[in-house]
Amino acid sequence: KQFDYVNPKNRQIQIEMEHACTCHLKKIGGLLDLEAKPADFTGYDFAYEASVIIPVRNRIRTIREAVRSALSQQTSFPFNVIVIDNHSTDGTTEVLRELSADERLIHVIPDNDDLNIGGCWNVGIHHEKCGKFAVQLDSDDIYKDEHTLQIIVDTFYKEQCAMVIGTYMMTDFDMHEIAPGIIDHKEWTPDNGRNNALRINGLGAPRAFYTPLLREIKVPNTSYGEDYALGLRFSREYRIGRIYDVIYLCRRWEGNSDAALPIEKINQNNLYKDRLRTWELEQRIRQHDTTPENICEEIEQLYQRQILSWKLAKGNHQALEQYRTQTKIIADLIDDTYIEAQLFPNPKRILSTTAQTDATSIQSRPCFLCQTNRPQEQECLNYRNYQILVNPYPIFKQHLTIVDKEHKPQSIAERFEDMMDLTNVMSEYFLMYNGPECGASAPDHAHFQACSKGESLSGMWYEIRNDFTVLTDNETLNITYVSEPVKLINIKADSKETMSAAFHQIYDILAADSNGKEPMMNILAWYGLDNTKEYFEEDYDSEFEEVADLPYSCLIFLRSKHRPECYYAEGDKQILVSPAIGEMNSIFPIVREEDMKKLTPEKIYEIYKEVSISEEKSQEITERIEALL
Repeated sequence: KQFDYVNPKNRQIQIEMEHACTCHLKKIGGLLDLEAKPADFTGYDFAYEASVIIPVRNRIRTIREAVRSALSQQTSFPFNVIVIDNHSTDGTTEVLRELSADERLIHVIPDNDDLNIGGCWNVGIHHEKCGKFAVQLDSDDIYKDEHTLQIIVDTFYKEQCAMVIGTYMMTDFDMHEIAPGIIDHKEWTPDNGRNNALRINGLGAPRAFYTPLLREIKVPNTSYGEDYALGLRFSREYRIGRIYDVIYLCRRWEGNSDAALPIEKINQNNLYKDRLRTWELEQRIRQHDTTPENICEEIEQLYQRQILSWKLAKGNHQALEQYRTQTKIIADLIDDTYIEAQLFPNPKRILSTTAQTDATSIQSRPCFLCQTNRPQEQECLNYRNYQILVNPYPIFKQHLTIVDKEHKPQSIAERFEDMMDLTNVMSEYFLMYNGPECGASAPDHAHFQACSKGESLSGMWYEIRNDFTVLTDNETLNITYVSEPVKLINIKADSKETMSAAFHQIYDILAADSNGKEPMMNILAWYGLDNTKEYFEEDYDSEFEEVADLPYSCLIFLRSKHRPECYYAEGDKQILVSPAIGEMNSIFPIVREEDMKKLTPEKIYEIYKEVSISEEKSQEITERIEALL
């Protein structure tokens, strides 16, 4: 009965059920458009065009035939076969070592011993020699003939698809056809397959994927339903190509992982697929809703998943909570300037604080923000041309990194509008930008950061506690300037358009003397009416009431230097502080315990003065802004 739904005799019933399902999806807002997004095969270089991926554990009777079937493929392109040997104990490992005389065979034994089939796939697709397309072959199946791999790769290019699904024939152990014979999954129709996928129980075999996207999406670490989960996820967004000719032989024998399952296990498997459908349907309904509440909810879910399932992120975020309980607040008047800072130990940030960001160092290391080089466990949430990630080395509450999908240099001139858009859809977060020479540990890859508004990061205390100058003030725009202890331009606007226009005018003034480079700056931005009054009730001035209805806020910290002299000093005079957006907003994660005592209010004031632009320069800039605006 497992294959009743693909029996040609039941085709009319299946069409009726598909119609009912489609009507239901439309009614509840889960129906996808008929046209899916084509795959973009540019932007990545691969030494191999394709890799056959074979996860295996204890298949001594079949692994030799499976590997030989893969190695016998005749193609017009280079390919290899990656076998993930999941700690076999029956002689499979020895067979693979024997077959490894063929250099195209890559035999991998994972470090982890808790991997299921999906986890083995993740190991394979992240292997440095994995090809542009990753093609499935189960350890007890074989390809129909030597042309299968070529047919699959050709289909990727012909249909511009991100995933390809073939047609298989059911056979016994000796490759003789058995009922129900050919499984072509014709219910996957070009016009409605991506919707009908939620109703049916599988998508066919063999399955093949465009590797960069599979690395991004990742395979669930299960041994049942992982292929169905991928089919649902890919079909939500991308084209799936179909091959209706038989290219794969699927053996049914007593050694199959799903052979003679007890009813309890069958029920468990069915429950998992039902959950997959539920999760996928929720996402499809949600993707029609781009409200800030929805995006923030998805980010919260991403954050919770990562700190539960990713050991590195979980450990470091738990450690941050402990470190923050040791926060030391310092505040004082230095030369009539109010200084306030939060200091807390955070040794986990040593790599970021001491990162070498010169051109030579950048070129000598792989970009850790590129999707290909990220940890396998790191998930992402796609938003337009960005990917939202949980930062595994946090200094803020719910610390996120928002990276460009493409490897492009860090710059703000062409991305400020994106930043404002993100403040709107991520209305519960502060958005942050570190310039390429002002604390960005990855100046070679464009990115923002974000953190929960639970952080006291609004930076408004600079204005409230110290003198400020109003540069322009009207119903749609308010710009003020703070000269102590940092050099800061505060822009508040009624809309993204007003904010962007003001920013670019100021940017052009700052860039006039930067010799073609981006002016040195850190930026903090957020959307929402100010909560400054809540924090500073006793000092709140009526002047701030006038701008309370301007919901877009942006603080531009004007910099002249990346790191202070104390960073490079020797002995007791050294303090490892590398000011970025956190430090400029008075939050200092300290990577060495001895530096906690060295950072006095006087020293912080000295650091601020050293890394900020000069008084003369700031006066020139503010005069030009006033004249322009």
